[in-house]
Amino acid sequence: MQELAGEPNSETRIEMIEILEHGGNIARYRLRPVTGKKHQLRVHLAALGIPIINDHTYPELLPHKGEDYTQPLKLLAKSIAFRDPFTDQQRFFESGRTL
Repeated sequence: MQELAGEPNSETRIEMIEILEHGGNIARYRLRPVTGKKHQLRVHLAALGIPIINDHTYPELLPHKGEDYTQPLKLLAKSIAFRDPFTDQQRFFESGRTL
């Protein structure tokens, strides 16, 4: 997946919430995808020069060393909301997990 010139086919709203490290090198962001493309959040952040911590694919593919669960991707779906296409009910789910 990559960003290309021309009309975009995906959209993500990005908001910086707080700077977590002195010097401004690490921050927490709220990501609100408007569309749902594969790796969309990772591609958009990498293109802005703010790759997700422990992402071994973006901005550049690193050699695969097998699954390392001691350093997970620092990306968490805190909540999701949508209208159920079958029942037309508004649905909302929230995670109790934290980064």
